[in-house]
Amino acid sequence: MTKKIFMTGLTGLIGRWTAARMTAEGHHVIALMRGAAARGDTIRHWIAAHEGDTSGLTLVEGDLERVGLGLSAEDRTRLSDITHVCHFGALMDWSRDRKRMHQVNVAATLDLLGIAAQAPRLESFVHISGYLITADAFWRAQGFSRDEIVANPRKGKKFFRHLAEHASPYEASKIEADIHVRRARAAGLPVTIINPATVLGHSQTGEAHQLFGIEGLIKGLGNGSLAAVPGKPDDWLPFVSIDYLAEFLTRAALKKEAAGMDYTLLHQGTPRLIQTLAIIADELGKKPPRRYIPLWVLRPLLKAGLDRRTGTPVDALAFINAFRFDTSSAERATVEAGLVPTDIEQALRLSVRHYMATQESLAA
Repeated sequence: MTKKIFMTGLTGLIGRWTAARMTAEGHHVIALMRGAAARGDTIRHWIAAHEGDTSGLTLVEGDLERVGLGLSAEDRTRLSDITHVCHFGALMDWSRDRKRMHQVNVAATLDLLGIAAQAPRLESFVHISGYLITADAFWRAQGFSRDEIVANPRKGKKFFRHLAEHASPYEASKIEADIHVRRARAAGLPVTIINPATVLGHSQTGEAHQLFGIEGLIKGLGNGSLAAVPGKPDDWLPFVSIDYLAEFLTRAALKKEAAGMDYTLLHQGTPRLIQTLAIIADELGKKPPRRYIPLWVLRPLLKAGLDRRTGTPVDALAFINAFRFDTSSAERATVEAGLVPTDIEQALRLSVRHYMATQESLAA
């Protein structure tokens, strides 16, 4: 059955690949886009080149940085009969601009929840959150219970103050947004939460115009500044490929029975970090690091300027850990939707090759 989807984050990695898949399946995507008139042809061309159907794509002018998403009254009327809100947009950078990060990642999420609550045909609000906060070990380290934070606003305020003091602006804003989405679900809104790991390029081509998470590893290994493995022997950086994620969002997350579910999407076969670095080094023709450097030693070095050489900001170290994650609900949905898990080492190798080819093309 055709769905009518209001989507944010169209120009991002997850948004563009998923819009291509959703329109190819016959769904209608209404996408919020900054500078839609000027940039629209570029994104339409990309989606058409990736087997999407641009006749099923409507672009509306808007901006997550603006109050009320910057939507016109006319465009708001287009949303009266949507069946889904797919919130894929976020500001992911390592700046210290907490105000801007809060507006984009928290306030805009609240605006979207308000739109969803007013949609009489709504089947689900599909929200991209993060895999780290699905680990029990994460919450034990914080000293808080997520269920209590969701249920008790007073404890929530205390937790948000804790985040402001101890987490990066990006991490704090994304976790706060997750809590607000869970509160909306507890109040009766049909919500599907997707928790993807670090997203690699396409498993067959490596294509990705953004590679948050591994570009710093590629740069550091390439210039020799990443001479030791960050963390401990059991640490890893879990991955998921963009084609698998887009297929899951299209074929599993839009189902009515997905409302109320949490799905953690990561490949359990992702190698440990030392092996990941060895694979990247092999693709670069470099010698991989064998020694370890504890994260508590590495953090001050990055803050002192090593981050500029390695391409790895200190806040990115939060994604390197030995946590393990429950992916059982996603695995069941994968089987039910007839999806095939990707070869994650192949996806990593091809992503590195595509990234390097892109860098060489830009330098030419």
